[in-house]
Amino acid sequence: MGKDPRFIYDDFSDRLYISCKKPSEKIYGSVRVLNLTIDFTEERKAVAIELRGASKYLESIGIDSSILNNLSGAEIVFKQQRDGFLINFVLTSGTKVERIPYNIMTEKAVLTS
Repeated sequence: MGKDPRFIYDDFSDRLYISCKKPSEKIYGSVRVLNLTIDFTEERKAVAIELRGASKYLESIGIDSSILNNLSGAEIVFKQQRDGFLINFVLTSGTKVERIPYNIMTEKAVLTS
């Protein structure tokens, strides 16, 4: 498990938690989408995310999940797109950096597909 309080991977429950919350920001609420829980501030800014089944998700997209056991850094990048959101988990282990994509389609995109 990482020593940085902004990220932690718990191999027992296979959960990855990453936060980009500033000390002055307060969590207003959370939303659960599939195997993600996303925390938001009152300003509707996404500031933390938990990925359940992290190793299984990485393996499902062809990424070696052993990176989770030796994390030295982790961050999240949220990008709103026309049809939903793209979330990138940027994981660092030593000199290795992996960008893990996760797409969330909005209801409108699902209905028009």
